[in-house]
Amino acid sequence: MKNIPISIQTFESIIRGGMIYVDKTNFIHQLVSEGRYYFLARPRRFGKSLLLTTLKSYFQGKKELFEGLFIAEKEKEWKKYPVIHIDYSLVEYRKNRATFELSLMSHIKSIARAHGIELTEAVIGNAFTELIQKLYEKKGKVVVLVDEYDKPMVDTLTKPERFAENREILSQLYGAMKGLDEYFRFVMLTGVSRFSKVNVFSGMNNLDDISMSPEYTTVAGFTLEEVKQYFTPHLEAVRQRFNAPEDYFMKTVQENYNGFSWDGEQKLYNPFSLFKFLKDKEFGNYWFSSGTPTFLIELIRKKQFIPEELEHARATDLEGATRNIQNLPVIPLLFQTGYLTIQKVEYENFKRIFHLNYPNEEVRSSFIRYLAAGFVGKEQHELQPEALDLRDALRGERLEDFITILQSFLADIPARLHIPKEAYYHSLVYMMLRLVGVQLLLEKETSKGRIDAVLEFPDKIYIIEFKFGHANSRIKNIKTLAKKAIEQIKAQKYADPHLNSGKRVLLFGVGFLDRELFGKSVELPSTTAS
Repeated sequence: MKNIPISIQTFESIIRGGMIYVDKTNFIHQLVSEGRYYFLARPRRFGKSLLLTTLKSYFQGKKELFEGLFIAEKEKEWKKYPVIHIDYSLVEYRKNRATFELSLMSHIKSIARAHGIELTEAVIGNAFTELIQKLYEKKGKVVVLVDEYDKPMVDTLTKPERFAENREILSQLYGAMKGLDEYFRFVMLTGVSRFSKVNVFSGMNNLDDISMSPEYTTVAGFTLEEVKQYFTPHLEAVRQRFNAPEDYFMKTVQENYNGFSWDGEQKLYNPFSLFKFLKDKEFGNYWFSSGTPTFLIELIRKKQFIPEELEHARATDLEGATRNIQNLPVIPLLFQTGYLTIQKVEYENFKRIFHLNYPNEEVRSSFIRYLAAGFVGKEQHELQPEALDLRDALRGERLEDFITILQSFLADIPARLHIPKEAYYHSLVYMMLRLVGVQLLLEKETSKGRIDAVLEFPDKIYIIEFKFGHANSRIKNIKTLAKKAIEQIKAQKYADPHLNSGKRVLLFGVGFLDRELFGKSVELPSTTAS
């Protein structure tokens, strides 16, 4: 078996090292043949760097690296072009403005020296222009490749002043390309975010944003067919380790790592997660653990987004362009960073409506763990024991124990983190149970209405309805709330679809009462069940 290129994002290193390369050169051929200016947004760890280094090798005329690949049969002549490859992993942008400017200028000068050029300009934008013009005069039309164009901004989202400074510096750099059309053979910029590109590419109206283009849906990431074609021996090695039936094993692999989509049809594997899974031979949460989305959790909590609203979310705009960092759009940002993906696309009067959800179980379980910790003000490791206790109480049909544990759990949440909405509390129940692998569907549609939750165990099914009483509610008695919940389940016949399941069906009504209805001396929110 060929080796898997874990954390190796350079095309030349993969080919010369005899490692697996999933042939994407059909897209390279299409890009270089049809246009000159491109922009592509994809989540981190999704193959953007590999795409750019493949383009770099192509424009450097390294024909020998492409033997046996799609483009080798299509390309008749291999011309060499000077390449400017900007890589922000080599630039220090976090400390302060002066350090960023100094480091970026040093990076530009090192690129110039590699081409035998000395720069005289002292301002970033002017120096970049000088580099392009001198390189053109010396070697001909120039190729510019920018990897993670927005990294200095995305990594400072929680620091508005640093974000604004970094955005201004990047605007100077990218703005330098305006009006230099005659010097370029090809330009491509990649990044995570689309919302910020409108702010830094001033004047570059010729950039073709292919992020949502049907033609380039699978330009990064792996389709199921590609996974089977290139990784079957590695998959088989993992399957044999678990001694699992092939169909069941592949279904589990897909549920955990497949599912990213930019059109609602083509589903893609995240390369990093797949590589780590095949190497470690364990179903772990790899992609998520490589970066903590702290700023996303803070944003969701600040805007009082209910976690369940993130499942089956809808949007008409997934770019979310804004100049105000304090008002970042949650759904587009979650989509661009890879925590949500497109499940399907509908059209109303020719306008697209995107239906979104978590791409797979790896992302879902990891993100919910972070969300739960953020919503209750606890460390992640503190949640697991309480979640296990809640699951065991339901598994053993010890409903009073479940309520007692839940009361204690809610009482520990700081008052400032409580959101006086019914959805907030049953979202907490949902998140806690999902932490320990319980299959719980929120707001399940039936012919009679929407069930708050359906919780399924191997031998039983819970039909759950939540009722929340707040200061303006007509019903403010906790037992009455729980009773009303049970009455609704019965009246709407929510249990009917499950009566022939062969499992015991339990009706579970949970009432939450707003802590404001109790007095300041009362600590515990009251919760009960029938």
